[in-house]
Amino acid sequence: MLGRPVVRRLIENGHTVRCLTRSAAKARAVLGDLIEVAEGTVESKEDLRAAMSECDAVHLNLTPAREYGAMRDIIDLADHQLKRISYVSATTLTEELRWFYRVDIKLRTEELLRSSGIPHVIFRPTWVMETLHNFVRGKWGIVLLGNDPPLLHFFAAADFGRIVAASYEDDRGLGKALYVYGPEAVTLSDATERYLEACHPSLRVMRFRPWMTRIMTKLLRNQDFSDVAELVAYLDTAGEIGDPTECNQLFGAPEITLDAWCHMPMEISQGMPH
Repeated sequence: MLGRPVVRRLIENGHTVRCLTRSAAKARAVLGDLIEVAEGTVESKEDLRAAMSECDAVHLNLTPAREYGAMRDIIDLADHQLKRISYVSATTLTEELRWFYRVDIKLRTEELLRSSGIPHVIFRPTWVMETLHNFVRGKWGIVLLGNDPPLLHFFAAADFGRIVAASYEDDRGLGKALYVYGPEAVTLSDATERYLEACHPSLRVMRFRPWMTRIMTKLLRNQDFSDVAELVAYLDTAGEIGDPTECNQLFGAPEITLDAWCHMPMEISQGMPH
């Protein structure tokens, strides 16, 4: 979702990209033949060592369960060869919100990176438009209604890829935590409604309050939906924290609006099915 556009933009900018993946065949099916592939897992230090061989930089974009350990091992293996690490963190990171395990992991991973002494850029993105695909389940479209839903500046993955790749050409971002916010502020439920109307008009729409989502996650048995439902409940209390001004000034503000993204051809919108 966020890895593919970063890879494409880095390659377009002349970089050689190697991807560490559990399945080389799946990675090539998604990313093509322009990448180098190292097959393995981030849980294996030896796999990381092999993947990082002769690399100048590492871009880390993982699930909360794996990112802290991977960052620790990457730093340990860097051995003065890495010129840069870029890390996909998240918005809403404050000490007051550290009770939420995702916030705690992100903060600890950021702290580890800062203390490493390795040049780095931290990206703190809000919600990516491509997550809206998670609300399509068979013949149904699902809309999650928060108790007090905040406005979220959804951004397109293609814009994120451009921004991350641009940071590799410009050292002014080093040492900074940059917030990535899209051009328009809408609630998650409004964004989902607009996406379903534009891309899946034939689906029947189900609308759920927070207490109902807990039941649905058990019925659907889908981890993506479970993760999103969990985040929706969290965002009701956290909202959106941060200022994207510095990121916009350095690397250009995201320009793709939600309506424009919904009507993009499949390939331009990173191959995600509409």
